[in-house]
Amino acid sequence: SCLATVAGHGRNQMRLARHHVGASSQGLRWLFWFGLIRYNTASKAKTPVVKWGQKSSRLYLTIPLPDVSVPEVTLEEKRIFFRGTSRGEEYEVRLKLLRGINVTESKHEVNKWSVLFDLAKLRDEPCWKRLLRPKQNFAWLKKDQDRWYIDDCQRAKERWRDAYFYKKLKGGDTSKTATKSEAKGPASPPDDLQKEKDMQSWQKTVEKYRARAVPRSGSKGKKRAHKANQDEL
Repeated sequence: SCLATVAGHGRNQMRLARHHVGASSQGLRWLFWFGLIRYNTASKAKTPVVKWGQKSSRLYLTIPLPDVSVPEVTLEEKRIFFRGTSRGEEYEVRLKLLRGINVTESKHEVNKWSVLFDLAKLRDEPCWKRLLRPKQNFAWLKKDQDRWYIDDCQRAKERWRDAYFYKKLKGGDTSKTATKSEAKGPASPPDDLQKEKDMQSWQKTVEKYRARAVPRSGSKGKKRAHKANQDEL
């Protein structure tokens, strides 16, 4: 009877061990399928339409997705990441910007109809030729004509051009990128007297270089004339 009791106890222990092993393997299977489903869902995320506009100091992005739930947004100096669910569909986009933005002065908003970004550029500068660092065209990236400030872009371009020639006239290094204050030009525009002095200085510089070149051509001409006279003799 003692042997029967021991044998029965051993069989019970084996059943319990098999039960635990089965439960553990079943749990692993569920974990595997759950991870696979999440991976497939993430990999099938769609790229949303991104509309962009700008002026000299800011960028404006609009992602027209209604009823976005659980939005995930990351702002970095040269990168923007968005992920969210809109009416049962997963969307995701990563933007590598052409130039940097000021993250602390930038903001975003999620409303009922869209996700809006108001991004501060690092400097007040002529408007960007494109939004992203890659040069290829993307079907999902579109210009927002309502947020494209053409007049402001033109004024910024003129300011930077004036700052370039003003620095060149003053003998500054034009190879360096103009700062925000330099892009706006001098603090106060020079008066007519100062303009005249600058022009006279520029003309003197030009005349100095011309004077250096004239004697060379003149001396060559004199040498040719002298040689011609000797030939005639």
